[in-house]
Amino acid sequence: MNRRDALRIMGSGFGMVALAQLVGRANPPVALPGPVALKPTHFPARAKQVIYLFLNGGPSQVDTFDPKPMLAKYHGQPAPSGNLKTERKTGNLLRSPFQFNKCGQSSIEVSEIFPLLGERIDDICVIRSMYTNRPNHEPSLFRLNCGVPLPGHPSMGSWLTYGLGTGFVVLCPGLPVVGPQLWSSSFLPSVHQGTYIPNNESDPEKMIQHLRSPQFGLTEQRRQLDLLGALNRLYLEKEGPDPQLESGIQSMEIAYRMQTEAMEAFDLRKESEATRARYGEGDFARGCLLARRLVERATVGQSRRHLDSPQAGISSGSPDCGAAG
Repeated sequence: MNRRDALRIMGSGFGMVALAQLVGRANPPVALPGPVALKPTHFPARAKQVIYLFLNGGPSQVDTFDPKPMLAKYHGQPAPSGNLKTERKTGNLLRSPFQFNKCGQSSIEVSEIFPLLGERIDDICVIRSMYTNRPNHEPSLFRLNCGVPLPGHPSMGSWLTYGLGTGFVVLCPGLPVVGPQLWSSSFLPSVHQGTYIPNNESDPEKMIQHLRSPQFGLTEQRRQLDLLGALNRLYLEKEGPDPQLESGIQSMEIAYRMQTEAMEAFDLRKESEATRARYGEGDFARGCLLARRLVERATVGQSRRHLDSPQAGISSGSPDCGAAG
């Protein structure tokens, strides 16, 4: 048995405290690459951030961007397929009560309920070829957020963090009917799971519970993390790579940095009254404004060539509102 093992074992490991101080002096803390470090892409990435707005229970496509002339033709008549035994009984066909207009140089048809959006339709991609064989709510939630109608698959945001090394923040006013499975990393490493923030709160202290330590300040916590980091490096040098340990180290570092950066990022009171008025009131408006603030801070972090912020490079698919980066 060497001296290092003896110190590690004796006194339930308290001998390692003194050793860690010596190691810390000789080897100052160095950020581990971690599983969320930026990875090279197959092709040069043009998009720096992603904001994914999932409008759970939003207006029908036939009233917004996908006009159905046949609905008007057969208005009030039964559906040609009849009522299938495998589905709930439905009524007769119903045409949209809204008028559609061709907008922009692309002549994309947009409902009259979106007059301002119609003016910018040339900047928008409208997909009308999507369909599903599962009309129920829960499978549809999985389909849109995870790509399959059943649970057990990584969410879109998790795949983005796995492929690009970005962060993944989920803004949602309360849990949807399916819950955290919609932003789960599933069989991917757990570090790629979305960080859920309930944006139905306006106070940052309530959005992120237990953010501040009631016992120790930032200086004391930094010393704790440095000590723990030194011990973890000793362990990794001896035992070799450990993905779970590295993910835990990264999570603790992010949690520490969130105490100093998240409070400012999630505090909408720092926005001007004019800006808050443009977004309006309510959970959705609050989520959109938070998404913008996170993306702005992610851009700053990327310009410094590192991920100092827990919001740096955020990606999110979330019911009702998602912030991404």
